[in-house]
Amino acid sequence: MKKSVILFILCSLCACTSEVERLAVSNQEEAINSYISAQMTADTSIRMVAHNGSYRLIKTPGNAPEAAAGDSVRFYYIAYVFSRGKGTVFDTNRDTLGFVSRIDNGRGIVGIGQYIPGLDNGLMGMKTGEKAELIFPASQGFGNAAVGLVPPLSALLFDVEMVRVKN
Repeated sequence: MKKSVILFILCSLCACTSEVERLAVSNQEEAINSYISAQMTADTSIRMVAHNGSYRLIKTPGNAPEAAAGDSVRFYYIAYVFSRGKGTVFDTNRDTLGFVSRIDNGRGIVGIGQYIPGLDNGLMGMKTGEKAELIFPASQGFGNAAVGLVPPLSALLFDVEMVRVKN
């Protein structure tokens, strides 16, 4: 009897956690869409590209080559906890902010899972010289885990400048 009660409680907690996560991601999607709409209304030159749950707001277009899965890239970034826009900075490879970069100092291979899904998906398709904001919900970031300054279930925004794409 005790085992059944404990199992029921554990299953109930898991179901509750799943519902909380679904609601958080749904609210994040709404906030992200609202932010994107406001940015594109304020500056009609901004283009939006969506790729597997990640949104890229292109502020400055780049030129060839375009990053594809397996390509080597070099990029500058400032990473924020998304809060209806740029919230708390949690990582960067820009020396001016005093962080030690956690993302291979902005060098790596895209499309092979080296980065969290939202960043990986957002980097794909970027061109050398492109400046963009990559925005994605917690499901494409750290999920329900707290990582450094990032609370659980946090949407993220990366301000990115693609320096080099090598096919």
